[in-house]
Amino acid sequence: MCRLPSGAPGIRMATIVEAPIPPKQKRSRRERRNDGGSALSTYGLLAPMLILLSTLFLLPMYYIVLFSIALKRFSPTDALASLNGELNSLSAELWAKLLSVNVTVMLPGLNFNVPVLLVGIIFLVLLVAAVTASRIPEYGNWIVGIAFVLLLTPFMTLPAGNNLLRLVELTSDGDYLRLFFKSVSMAMTSSVIAVVIAIPVAYFLAFCVGKSKYTWLLIVIAPFLTSYLLRIFAWKVILGDQGLINSGLIAIGLVDEASPLSFLIYSQFTVIVVLTYAWVPFICLPIFLAFETIDRRLLEAAMDLGATRLQAFLKISLPIIAPGIVAAFLFVFIPSIGEYITPSLVGGTQGTMYGQSLASQFVGGAFNWQFGSVMALFLLGVVLLITFATARFLRAGGGGL
Repeated sequence: MCRLPSGAPGIRMATIVEAPIPPKQKRSRRERRNDGGSALSTYGLLAPMLILLSTLFLLPMYYIVLFSIALKRFSPTDALASLNGELNSLSAELWAKLLSVNVTVMLPGLNFNVPVLLVGIIFLVLLVAAVTASRIPEYGNWIVGIAFVLLLTPFMTLPAGNNLLRLVELTSDGDYLRLFFKSVSMAMTSSVIAVVIAIPVAYFLAFCVGKSKYTWLLIVIAPFLTSYLLRIFAWKVILGDQGLINSGLIAIGLVDEASPLSFLIYSQFTVIVVLTYAWVPFICLPIFLAFETIDRRLLEAAMDLGATRLQAFLKISLPIIAPGIVAAFLFVFIPSIGEYITPSLVGGTQGTMYGQSLASQFVGGAFNWQFGSVMALFLLGVVLLITFATARFLRAGGGGL
């Protein structure tokens, strides 16, 4: 019951009677049984697939773990295992072979060595800062930006002929860790270039094409639906010593026929170009969908208030599509780290990547399943860490950008 004030003359007392709250109806046994049955049916439908996926993932992982700690070996007898260099009992020697090496940090005019454990801790701290620092008031976004720059800088390269220009380079005394850093650099470079190319393409499709945008989107994605091997062989024809580019340069007299541009094929440059081309059509889709979620009225309001098209993009569109950009980057980066086909066909000796060395431990000349399992688990751990950090970043709304 609520009474209005009556202090002023001429105002009569008024009483407002609240409507009674209806009693909560008790649900019937049939309704409760139906709700439980729907949940049970959902789990029943999902259970076979979950069991299948768990089996296909966990069972191979179980054997890989056993091989990585030398509790299992490929050779049938101890004598043959010793002859093949395999360990016969639990040991951390395989992990020490991969990780007990120094990491060399190469800066312009300065080189110094640090333990690999310290490098891992530093990158883990930067990854945590990039994911969680946006919650810090005032300076959170600055911390996120600086963390991302520090994470990208050691692995961002600029292809220049047979060399890759960079501000900071990480290398190692160990052959496998050095190859891992090289693979991360090539994957990072191709991922960033692919995202930079895909953003304007997706923007054009979302805002400039009109009703035919889905038709054009299908045209952009169409190359991704063709055979990956055919596309790689097409690039070999284009970039070869007697390929389309070299033949054109020779025809106009810019290149001597006896000395064509050698870096175009069987180099790190070739691998980066082919990886970028292969993934751009695919990552246009998530960025395009992110642009589609933008309310056009926000952009119109910004333009009415005097913002230019670039300012509207930087202030409105970019923060909204940031999660889509991060997801697109992840789609390229994770499969590119362990890439095997592309460097095998167009990389040559200069473009060798971590995935090739890993595969050679199982089916190549090395035939060392124990150390191959260590390399596989190390790569899987890095990928899972990046995936988990990216998922947290996306759940936080793109880091609050």
